[in-house]
Amino acid sequence: MLTAIALASCASSLSNKASAPANLAALPEQAPNVDSATPAKAAIPRPQLIKSADISIQVKSIEDTTKAISDLVKQQQGDILELQDFRTGSYGIAQSVSLKLRIPQERLDSVLETIAQLGIVKGRSLKAEDVSNQLVDLQARLKNLRQTELQLQEILKQTGSVGDVLKVTQELSRVREMIEQIDAQLTNLKNQVAYSTIQVTLSSAIATIPPQSDLGTQIQNTWNSATSSLVGVSIGLLKLAIWLLVYCPYWLIPLAIYLFLRRRHRQLLQVQKPDSEANSD
Repeated sequence: MLTAIALASCASSLSNKASAPANLAALPEQAPNVDSATPAKAAIPRPQLIKSADISIQVKSIEDTTKAISDLVKQQQGDILELQDFRTGSYGIAQSVSLKLRIPQERLDSVLETIAQLGIVKGRSLKAEDVSNQLVDLQARLKNLRQTELQLQEILKQTGSVGDVLKVTQELSRVREMIEQIDAQLTNLKNQVAYSTIQVTLSSAIATIPPQSDLGTQIQNTWNSATSSLVGVSIGLLKLAIWLLVYCPYWLIPLAIYLFLRRRHRQLLQVQKPDSEANSD
C-alpha cells in the first residue's frame, strides 16, 4: 500500500514537471515595463525672472512719439509709471522726455520692437534677475507657517489655563504676522515677475538755427517788449518815490542842515569881503 502511494506520488510529480514547460510556453510574452525600467524625467520648471529694459531713441516729434507710446501701453494692458519732461524750448539745447513703463512680461519683446521703430535707436539694454530660489524659499516658509498656525489653533482649543492661553495666543499672533509679511513679499515678487519695466528716453535733434518769423510777428513782439518795459520802468519809479517818501525824515534833516550851513558860509563870505576892501583902501 505504501509502495503504491509512493509510486503514485512520484508519477504525479513527474507529470507536473513535464507539463510546466508547456504551460510556460503557452503563456503570452509580456512587454517589459518601460516606466519601471527607466524613471520618467521630471518637468524642469521655468525660471522666474524679473526683467527690465532701457531704450533711448531719437525722434522727429517728441509729442507725437509720446502719444504713440501711450496708446501702445494701453493696447498692451500696461501702465505709465513715470513721465519726466526735460524740454526747455530753447534753441541749441537737446530736448528730451523720459518715460517709465510697466508691461506684461510676455509682451516685453514685442513692445520693445515697436518702440524701436518709432525713431533712431541710440541705445538699448535688457536685464534679468532670477528669483526662482527666493520664490521657492518663501513658498516653503509660508507653508510651514500655515501648518504651525493650524497646530497652534488646535493647541488653543485644548488649553485650559489662562497663562497657557495667553502664551499660545501670543505665539499665534507672531506666526500670523510672519505669514502676512511673507505673503506680501511673495505677492510682490510674483508681480515683478509678471510685469516688466521699460525706461524709455526720447530725444529730438538739436535745432541750431531758430525759425524766422514774419515781419508782422516781429513788429508785434517788439511792441509787446517795449510796452512791457515801459510798464516795468514806471512801476520801478513809482516804487522808488514811495521809498523816498517813507524815508524822508532820514534824508530831509541832513539836507536841511547842509543847506543851512551853505547859506551861512555864503553870508560870512559876503561880510568878510567889504572888510577886506576897506582895509585895502
